[in-house]
Amino acid sequence: MHAMTYVGRDILKHYALAALATSLMLSACATTEGYRQQTEQYIGQTSDMLVIELGPPLRRHALSDDSEVWVYQFEEYRYIPGHHYTVPVERRVTYRDSDGYRRERKEVIEDVVYEPPRDYWAPCETRFVISPDGYVRDFRFEGEACRAPERR
Repeated sequence: MHAMTYVGRDILKHYALAALATSLMLSACATTEGYRQQTEQYIGQTSDMLVIELGPPLRRHALSDDSEVWVYQFEEYRYIPGHHYTVPVERRVTYRDSDGYRRERKEVIEDVVYEPPRDYWAPCETRFVISPDGYVRDFRFEGEACRAPERR
């Protein structure tokens, strides 16, 4: 029963993080620079602070200098509605003029293309380097969902 409760909490935490990330994106102009600024605030903090604020890491990896890399991941639901757009299409037309000479002209037409709606989960993975004495030393992140409002 404890395993079910723990797994249930992890799932709820995952959705809570995704909801938080989504609300942050919708509340202001979210950028990767904003996410970098937000994440940079953990530099110099204890690893306990990461656990308190973000929960336990998904994975941990030992480094050769006794530091560890703690990996956090979340996904953000994205929906792009369907839309039409035009694409210029160029073609060359060969014809004979009234004197019988062969001529060529360029025509440009606008072709209408429909892009159907799509939805997907955008990932964000953040890796923190934890020093042997338990402090956040560095971080890296990657993924489309790694966005937050920029500080002014």
